[in-house]
Amino acid sequence: MTPRAQLYADALTALKLWRVWTFLGVQDIKARFRRSFIGPLWILLNLGFFVGGAGFVYGVMFGQPMAEFLPFLITGFVIWGFLLSSFVEAGTAFVVSEGYIKQFSYPKQIYLLRALVSYGINMLIGFAAVVIMQFAFHNFGLVAWLMALPGIAILIFAAQGHIIISAYVGTKFRDLPFAFSGILQVIFFVTPIMFPIDVLKAKGIDFVYRYNPLYYLIDIVRRPILEGSFPPFENYALAILYVLLVWIVAAATARRLDNRVVFLL
Repeated sequence: MTPRAQLYADALTALKLWRVWTFLGVQDIKARFRRSFIGPLWILLNLGFFVGGAGFVYGVMFGQPMAEFLPFLITGFVIWGFLLSSFVEAGTAFVVSEGYIKQFSYPKQIYLLRALVSYGINMLIGFAAVVIMQFAFHNFGLVAWLMALPGIAILIFAAQGHIIISAYVGTKFRDLPFAFSGILQVIFFVTPIMFPIDVLKAKGIDFVYRYNPLYYLIDIVRRPILEGSFPPFENYALAILYVLLVWIVAAATARRLDNRVVFLL
């Protein structure tokens, strides 16, 4: 079997072993909050502290009504946190799984899916905070959340592509997570997460989000949740195009480095 065929066979086998990577991903969350009094609820509390502080400051600064701006802010921040993990934390996905990789014969792709489960659980907890806030402002809509499902699916595919690239390259170049962290700090402040795009349009700098593919990944999830309407079709098209490009790079990266992971650890 050629290395390429072996890689695809391993990926298919990994998908079939969903109980393994789901269990490992859940265990990562449990280990993170082991011996903590309130456990994963700290995620909700930290989001509350952030939104309460930053939301008030930016809401007043941009003259936004709090009932609309706070859900906008927390939803964007939750999605951004998921994307950030898929770039930065994923750079150590193989490194932190070194013991498993060297002792067990499971396909290495299991540890990529393990990372996705862990980051996904964090995002779900964050979405719980969004629901709580929507109930507080009396603007929760079940249909709106159902409309967000296609965008969430696209977001997950994008994140998995990021994880593949970061995990393989991060195993060879251990500085990659630090580099991504610095780059994404800059991108965070030019992505419409803490301010609506109307502010950028009013200032004549709408190019800040128009040429930012991460904006489209955020918008196709956030807009249905908050407004109960689908974004323009072009936003979905651009998000899908970005996902395809990411997966082309991910496939090429995996083919090049898959056989070397064990030796690089």
